[in-house]
Amino acid sequence: MVEGAEGGPAEGTEPKEVDEASQLDSLQREVDSLKKELQQQKALADQYLDLAKRIQADFDNYRKRAQRDREENIRSANDKLMLDLLSVLDDLERALAAPVDAEELRKGISQVRCNLLALLRSYGLKEMPETERFDPRLHEALDTTEGEDGKIYQTYQKGYVNGTRVIRFAKVKVGKKTEVEKNG
Repeated sequence: MVEGAEGGPAEGTEPKEVDEASQLDSLQREVDSLKKELQQQKALADQYLDLAKRIQADFDNYRKRAQRDREENIRSANDKLMLDLLSVLDDLERALAAPVDAEELRKGISQVRCNLLALLRSYGLKEMPETERFDPRLHEALDTTEGEDGKIYQTYQKGYVNGTRVIRFAKVKVGKKTEVEKNG
């Protein structure tokens, strides 16, 4: 060690150690501060993860509840329709049990049919109007016959719509030109 005139350490050695010690102390405080900030950020990330899990669970519960509600609404609508159809069934049973002749039975069944159609109309069901041209959005071609292309020649079964949705396609026989007519 180099001594100065007074017998103490040479100039510059003590401040260097003090400077390193203060830097070390400053770095230690910075590390502690960063650790504390890291712990806070980790706690915040854990809170966000917990919140995300809760939101996901809430959404899953909502989706399940909405599905149950839809199913219950469908069951309820079906119950109402079945209850309304039971009156038609009662009418048919009375018609079958009544001691009537064929003409009276025919009139009774005709009235039951009218009642059933009225009931179905009250639910929005409409008979598809008869058309002369085949439309694949409304018709199902069961058979073809010689004749004008796309013309409906016979309706085997009526079609029905509910609003704009086809409930049952009309089953029809459609005209089709023969090869001789196409080439001629």
